[in-house]
Amino acid sequence: MVAAALLAGCTIIEPSQLTEAVAAQLRGQPVAIVIQAPPTFGAMKRGDVALGPLGIVLMAEQGERLRKQSGIQDPASDIATALGDVLAGRHGAVMLPDVSRARDDGIATLVAAAPPGARYVLAVGTLQWAIARIPVPHAPYNVQYLARARLVDVRTSAVVAEGGCLQMPDGTEVESEDYARFTANDAELVKTELARRVDRCLHVIQRDMLGG
Repeated sequence: MVAAALLAGCTIIEPSQLTEAVAAQLRGQPVAIVIQAPPTFGAMKRGDVALGPLGIVLMAEQGERLRKQSGIQDPASDIATALGDVLAGRHGAVMLPDVSRARDDGIATLVAAAPPGARYVLAVGTLQWAIARIPVPHAPYNVQYLARARLVDVRTSAVVAEGGCLQMPDGTEVESEDYARFTANDAELVKTELARRVDRCLHVIQRDMLGG
């Protein structure tokens, strides 16, 4: 099994595909969606890294201000909805209508957040979302997005399937040295780039978790 370390080792993604045996058990079983609280949206301006710990604080403050002012939404719910459609359509799972929220990604926290009667929990969380750049002269900015999804057996607290996206630049992302290009028009470029990153992320997660 390949483990992908993200965010300086704070989060580990261990891709594991749903087995045929577990897939057969999903039919007719209630599955709850639980969304993990996202981290702070980051906005790295030129020179922030050189400020050390103060720069990290500035990135968080700048990012959260932009997110709130421009209405940038956490895409984790969209990923969860799409995965839930696959679980229902392909495996006959019964997706519960209410979406729950969890303060962190601990298995016990995710299970506790699910409504009574849930047999499985589909837990999805944004791990990183930001306007960022490599801290070298003339490096361009781009929009970055990382996420993880897990299917958890409520009775045993076992993770029965997991997937995540650790996306490396592939030339499809918009890059620019002009930070203002990303924040203009209520961060329109950030929103469109997030949507594109999420589409790619969903493809990877679905492949690793559910196959195909």
